[in-house]
Amino acid sequence: MTRYSFRRERPTVLAMGRCRLRAVVGIVLLLAAAARAEEWARSDTEVALESTGHSWIVKATLNGRLTGTFLIDTGATFCVLTPDAAKRLHVSPSGDTVTLRTANGTVQVPRVELASVQVGGTRAVGVDAVVQGAVDPPLDGIIGLSFLNRFTYAIVPGRRVLRLH
Repeated sequence: MTRYSFRRERPTVLAMGRCRLRAVVGIVLLLAAAARAEEWARSDTEVALESTGHSWIVKATLNGRLTGTFLIDTGATFCVLTPDAAKRLHVSPSGDTVTLRTANGTVQVPRVELASVQVGGTRAVGVDAVVQGAVDPPLDGIIGLSFLNRFTYAIVPGRRVLRLH
């Protein structure tokens, strides 16, 4: 007959180290998840929109310096600055150009990187933009997908708000 022994052995130093490492990693992951959840909760923003009857207009702050009036365009790949807004911001083209297909044809325009774009309480950093005279004063530019696609967003026409999460 086979006899089994259920003697308790002392854990090795290596096994104890692995156990502690797993515990520390677990705690770090839980803290990171909690911090991320808090960040998401804070990023829920509803921003008042103005309507021109066929377009939505929003106030935005670029690079923490220029607060202006921008058209919301979910069909624009990039945010767009008017040449005047780019001058006021003191942003210079990176040397790169971007080919845009517009209603008026294909154009090459200079690309810039905005340090930040803030709409309401929601802020994105390192936002690609282009400089083009796509809109007329009093508009300072366009808020396009290079900002919007960083969030889940919706325009709520009945309430005249842009919801960003």
